[in-house]
Amino acid sequence: MYDDYTHWRDSGRTPKFFMIEAQVFIPILLTLFHFRTWTLMLSIAVAVLLYVLGRYQVSLRVFMINLREWVFGRQKHVEIHEIYE
Repeated sequence: MYDDYTHWRDSGRTPKFFMIEAQVFIPILLTLFHFRTWTLMLSIAVAVLLYVLGRYQVSLRVFMINLREWVFGRQKHVEIHEIYE
């Protein structure tokens, strides 16, 4: 069904729960239900990380791909083992 308030360009936007991004909401929810120092620090760290990534207009997925490439390098080493019958 067609809705006047939706458009295909909205499909690429970051999902939000009210004003909080969905990726930040999960650690915040964990902090609310299991309030410990480490969950509070995790929520703050995730919020700061996503804020910085948002300022540079980089998504979390792109950041993780770049981090993996920085840690492991660009080349992938694959060993092929042939099975002889």
